[in-house]
Amino acid sequence: MTVVMIYGFTGRYSGDPEFTWNHPDVGATHKCMLFLRQESEADDFQNAARECRRYGFIDIENLRCGKLQIDVLNTDLYRGFAGFYEEALSAGSALLYYPNKAATDGDAA
Repeated sequence: MTVVMIYGFTGRYSGDPEFTWNHPDVGATHKCMLFLRQESEADDFQNAARECRRYGFIDIENLRCGKLQIDVLNTDLYRGFAGFYEEALSAGSALLYYPNKAATDGDAA
């Protein structure tokens, strides 16, 4: 069964991604969400950390996991995440970083 799991983390952007994407400034630390396609609902922190590094993030901290509840994508509050979900289903993953939520803010991602 294919599912999309969401991994929240804080990491520093190294400037060395494996592919081209709209990334943050090199050296900047951000809170992020990784949408990862998996074949089970089990946590796969090792694969998630590897995927974060593919996006160019290092010094990954506070990696946590949760299953995306698809029905929330139809609500006003979560509708903006639908594109990340679709990208994860088709490409294997999608990453969202919060440019105004640096690790020092103290707010949850």
